[in-house]
Amino acid sequence: MNLQHLEYFITIAKTKNFTTASNILLVTQPALSKAISKLEEELEVPLFKKSGRSIQLTKFGEVFLTHAQLAINNIEKGIEELQYMKSDDEKNISIAYTGCIGNIFIPFIITGFLDSHSDIKFKFNTNSVEEILQGLRDGKIDLGFFDSIDNIDKYSDIQYELVKKEKYVLITPKGHHLSNKTEVSLKELKDELFIAYNNTDDNKVSYDKFIGYTPKIVANPSEASMLIGLVAVGAGITIVTNTPMINTNKISVLDIKEDIGHKCIYMGWNKNAYKPYIVNEFRNHIISISKFT
Repeated sequence: MNLQHLEYFITIAKTKNFTTASNILLVTQPALSKAISKLEEELEVPLFKKSGRSIQLTKFGEVFLTHAQLAINNIEKGIEELQYMKSDDEKNISIAYTGCIGNIFIPFIITGFLDSHSDIKFKFNTNSVEEILQGLRDGKIDLGFFDSIDNIDKYSDIQYELVKKEKYVLITPKGHHLSNKTEVSLKELKDELFIAYNNTDDNKVSYDKFIGYTPKIVANPSEASMLIGLVAVGAGITIVTNTPMINTNKISVLDIKEDIGHKCIYMGWNKNAYKPYIVNEFRNHIISISKFT
């Protein structure tokens, strides 16, 4: 039994004439008769009987007509609901990112896009790199942002692109004895008190590696805003990525003389999954504004 046969049956029941029904349905009368015969054979009951020049429903046909109409109506409602859901999905973008990226990068890319797409809604998720890759693979998120691609080869469906390289800088409170400098060497920081960002999901600067000794750590906040706040009130200094989110009213930003690399931010997506048009547009927007410094 298929949907087309049900539609044929309902039309014939309404018109009580095979010729009229075939004209409405734009099918030949033999094809229509064959379809009804197949439906009756499958149901094992007659659906129509002759009444002069017209036809009428049998008692079986009358019962089946009620259910056939309900079935068609439910299918049409289902199609309408799916279309509504699809339309709603076209205005939603689900993104996930690691903790530090969420604070320093996501607000920057979202703001510019919303200026020209005020009707778009974003769904945000903070996850580990592995959770983001799994979410992309399973279709639970549209785009993921992460700073490590060590295990990405395990996910053949995921395509990624480098969208940001941010250099590391030293930040100190205003009035600190180093704050008036434009550049500082790591060797000058031996006796300083450090605020160290504590987040196992992000690739952090290894002070031991670059300074050559274990620095004096006075606090390990897990939120970037707390890290900046502690520096601003004079609790210590820290090395972070240089982003537009740093408020320089109470903080000085100094270049680091030594080359300690960059923080790389990657954008990933499932290349085999369906994506609404707006997701592709947002992805292209991010690629277009990418700046490698």
